[in-house]
Amino acid sequence: MTDPRRPTTSKTSRGATRRRELLVEAARIFLRDGLDGTSMDVIASEAGASKSTLYRHFGDKDGLLIAVVQFLCADFIKDIDRSPKSDCGLREGLRAILLQLVHVLSKPSHPDFFRLIVAGSQRLPQVGEAWHEHGPLVWHDMLGKVFDAQIQLGVLPDDLDYCDYPEILFDAVFADMIIRTAVLGKTQDADKAPGRYIDKLLDGVVAGLASQRSERAQGV
Repeated sequence: MTDPRRPTTSKTSRGATRRRELLVEAARIFLRDGLDGTSMDVIASEAGASKSTLYRHFGDKDGLLIAVVQFLCADFIKDIDRSPKSDCGLREGLRAILLQLVHVLSKPSHPDFFRLIVAGSQRLPQVGEAWHEHGPLVWHDMLGKVFDAQIQLGVLPDDLDYCDYPEILFDAVFADMIIRTAVLGKTQDADKAPGRYIDKLLDGVVAGLASQRSERAQGV
């Protein structure tokens, strides 16, 4: 007997596949033409779809833009390792993630993505919120898990206050790389320079944690 659910499942699968295909094309066009240079007409034409199909999947251009931002955030990190290694120390674990962040920010299309985020956020706050949720907060979580792993191993104390460090580390690397790539246009070998200052950043983190532990030991 034929399962009556199969046609619905198949149709849902086809719809999800088509939605992703449209996102891929829309992302390419948004990055190529920018926010103001992109229209639903252009996307529909180049994607081989009708405007009604785009509206059915995404509502309008704003909805499509938010979906593109979420899609690109995930696409930029699809090739990175998001799990902290339990067999390495705090410094090594944080450094590995920050170097992966440098790798992502060095990708040729990232400066255009950053410009799209800036332009889109000025028009629609939800664009910035989508980027923050699916971009920076993901990196904050990855960095935080390195601290958590060290706490679970007993290397760091259970009551360690590390909540500010993931954001500080992300912001420092992100700002430097955006200045290099999106602002100054130094995309050639952009991933080669940050190693030295990342080490200095981590020196500061290690020193800050040591100072925190010393103050607690002294009852300050």
